Amino acid sequence: MAVALVAVLAGCRVQVATTLTVEEDGSGTLTQAVGFDDAALARVGDLSQQLRVDDLRQAGWTVDDPVREGDTTWVRAHHGFDDADEANLLLAQLSGPDGPYRDMVVTRTSNLLSTTTEVAGTVDLSAGVAMFGDPQLVEVLGPDATAGLVPRIEAEEGRPAEEMVEVTFTAELPGATEAVGGPLGSPAQPIDVSSSENHLLSLLGRLVLTVLVVLTVLVVALRMRVRRLRRRRMMRSNLPRR
Repeated sequence: MAVALVAVLAGCRVQVATTLTVEEDGSGTLTQAVGFDDAALARVGDLSQQLRVDDLRQAGWTVDDPVREGDTTWVRAHHGFDDADEANLLLAQLSGPDGPYRDMVVTRTSNLLSTTTEVAGTVDLSAGVAMFGDPQLVEVLGPDATAGLVPRIEAEEGRPAEEMVEVTFTAELPGATEAVGGPLGSPAQPIDVSSSENHLLSLLGRLVLTVLVVLTVLVVALRMRVRRLRRRRMMRSNLPRR
């Protein structure tokens, strides 16, 4: 976490973007992205050399190479999940108890007629840079677990560190998307987005398909029966009369 804090604060503008994508079957992907503008990138240096991603990969994350989009260089890590329980576990690991995503939960409820997927929780950035601290470092270094890094960067940039970092959480569901976030220090904001898949149309479609199949089978069977009857009549009519 200390390395992450250095990377996040070491620049003029850094974007931290989390995207939770849930598919219709409940599976999906959690993507964590960090974007650096040119000034931030100049402070951090060569991302391919600075980033240490072995632990992430061992935990099942796929880490993309840095990619430049517009005036921002992004680094993205992805982790797939099979269901809501696995998604919730990943969210808890990503944020931790003191992180920005509080009580963030994915739920899926199903019945005969529909399946509803909901993402609800709170994006709380009010703690500012303290969210990126490491409790073990705090014990050693005191309240400023960065050993003076934050005040130094603030003095060099002439503005609070909170103004340099923007955090966004986006939930993407089938047919519904919601994004919540802002600069560090922003007050808590709720997020609650849901989407429903109506099974009625699917059931009707299957029923219609079943009826069509049955009718097709009946028509074919009737035609075959008619042909057999015609053959029998023809055979009878061709028999010699006594």
